[in-house]
Amino acid sequence: MPTDADFYVATDGEDGNPGTEEKPFATLTRARNAVRQLRKAGAKRDVLVLIRGGSYQLCETVVFGLEDSAPEGGATIYAAFPEERPVFSAGIPIEGWKRRGNGIWEAELPTGIESVNSLYDGEGMLPRARGKGFVPEEEGTRWTMHYPKGAVPEDLDVVNAELAIVPHYPWAMNVLPIAKADPEARTIEVAVPGTYPLDRPTFGHFPEGSAWIENVLAVLSEPGEWCVDKQVGKLYLKPRGEEPGGILAPALTELVRIEGGIDCAGQEDEPVRNQIFRGLTFAHGDRWPWEREKTGWGLQHDWEMFDRPTAMVRLRGAEGCAFEGCRFAHAGGTGIRLDLHCRGNRIEGNLIEHVGGVGILLAGYGPGTKDVNRENEVVDNHVHHVGRLLWSSPGIFVWQSGGNRVEHNLVHHTAYTALVVSGRIVWKRDGEAECARTIRWEEVDRRFPEKPERLSWHQREQFLHGRDNLIGFNEVHHAMQILGDGNCVYISGTGGRNVVRNNFLHDVDSYNMNASIRCDDDQHDTVIENNVVFRNCGEGFISKGNNRVVNNIFADIRSRTLEGIENKHQRGYIVFPYGEPHNSLIQRNIFVSREAGQQIITHGPGRQGGGYLWDCEADANLYWNTEDPEWAEEFLEEMREKGVEIRSIAADPGFADLDSGDFRLRENAAARAIGFVEIDLSRMGPRVV
Repeated sequence: MPTDADFYVATDGEDGNPGTEEKPFATLTRARNAVRQLRKAGAKRDVLVLIRGGSYQLCETVVFGLEDSAPEGGATIYAAFPEERPVFSAGIPIEGWKRRGNGIWEAELPTGIESVNSLYDGEGMLPRARGKGFVPEEEGTRWTMHYPKGAVPEDLDVVNAELAIVPHYPWAMNVLPIAKADPEARTIEVAVPGTYPLDRPTFGHFPEGSAWIENVLAVLSEPGEWCVDKQVGKLYLKPRGEEPGGILAPALTELVRIEGGIDCAGQEDEPVRNQIFRGLTFAHGDRWPWEREKTGWGLQHDWEMFDRPTAMVRLRGAEGCAFEGCRFAHAGGTGIRLDLHCRGNRIEGNLIEHVGGVGILLAGYGPGTKDVNRENEVVDNHVHHVGRLLWSSPGIFVWQSGGNRVEHNLVHHTAYTALVVSGRIVWKRDGEAECARTIRWEEVDRRFPEKPERLSWHQREQFLHGRDNLIGFNEVHHAMQILGDGNCVYISGTGGRNVVRNNFLHDVDSYNMNASIRCDDDQHDTVIENNVVFRNCGEGFISKGNNRVVNNIFADIRSRTLEGIENKHQRGYIVFPYGEPHNSLIQRNIFVSREAGQQIITHGPGRQGGGYLWDCEADANLYWNTEDPEWAEEFLEEMREKGVEIRSIAADPGFADLDSGDFRLRENAAARAIGFVEIDLSRMGPRVV
């Protein structure tokens, strides 16, 4: 990259300077203002701002608005100076530490910060003080939990305490402020309702407990732990070393926002255009607290919130913008999110790591006719160790957003699902159900003036914007490290023509894993093609609708058993729990088991009827069990009696080396007889330039 720029920013600069290389600005805000003046003077070309290495402390969100738009054919580029790494941090140094006793130190919160939900040192995020894990007793509600004896301090500091819990359904996690504790009844009332009843998870294995108390001095015990007292404005810390050093408290959740003219009620927005950010680091953002009125505004099962400032970087009304080669790290919330009107933007070649929430989020408008979160590219990113505070956060989450390319990403070490495309919404007008407040009822009613109580998927599909997405050439491993009922790739309740193609999903060793690829409730018209699933726990694929599953490898799906605990997610390589799979295409797939007695398929009827392989066009598949030669033949005999799998075969597929995951086919491989097309694993994951 050339060092000849329009403006320069450096840590030793001054905002009163002219912004030259010799006399640079000191802040990103001052550089933004200088570019505005250049644009007002008529500059229509590319404008380049080079930012020298070092740390830039942000105490206010830097906002790029309509006045920052670059004209067509030009762009404003904020880039790292060659071979240097500028870091934009919301972390404020904590000074004046005093010994308190028992290895605990205390300090005043910095001026202007009333409370924090995350804290950092030179190694990254510090764990907040937490009590011993426990499993709630009896039947809870969304507002009340019953806890076992000794699980909660009797004199609990309810002003500061929060309850972290995996609730009734273990595909969610909540961190909730506590309103009241009754030590005699052993109950806790929360100030913000949980996603589901606050009681024992219905399934899953949580060896350290599914709930615990956080952020009170009474449970601060381990090195690195901390808590905050909002009433007196103090931090308490048990440092990792002999004394505190380099401790940072976040002043912001949102460091940078690109925001256009948003008309939520109307049909037209005015986006900011052509802002490019390259080679920058964003760090030390806080976790956005859950809100009392969040019910109905959560994105599927409250995995995120609709139109909220939960990320370090947020695009809200943007077109033609890009973040390239940036790093998003050590934050309590989401890395980057593209909200509402976001079209033709590019998130490319970034590193998103060690964040408390989602890695990358695309979230459009709710169901209706306003469809303007589209045609974005999420490519060549490396996303790992996400969901560190809010476990139910996906690695990459596409909600009500369509026509996007999510390709060549590497996603691993996620607490929950790696890749999600969703439009799951409970269509209730009272707004109290999941996502219900996001529905644009006036637009729906104009299409259906009779206001039917229930629309079919084909009627609702025109309002579901999450269609035509390409999820391709991604690599996923070590997903689902904590929560239950999740997957490597999850598509649910959204529009049609989504394609999951050429992904390598491997080495997911979680007992709580569901399926590697899942088309969940009311999901149709999805293509699952040319994917390799290898050495994963759980199930191969789940389909609850009319979908196409063609030319995939499902090999060495593993049963992870724990003593005395039933694994509810080992129902087979092929799972049709319920739904309408009629005319689904299940062809040219390879299913290889390495465990005797493994189940191949689970049919419905389930709670909604249907769900049978013989309702599909199932044929020309290959089945093989290295430990049980009768496994495949018995299955195929049963299926042929039902009129399917006529040309399918039971045979060793002929891989070059299954043990090492070399899925190239030998010259005379049996897989060639079913028309299987080889899958090139070298093309999966980020491309190295």
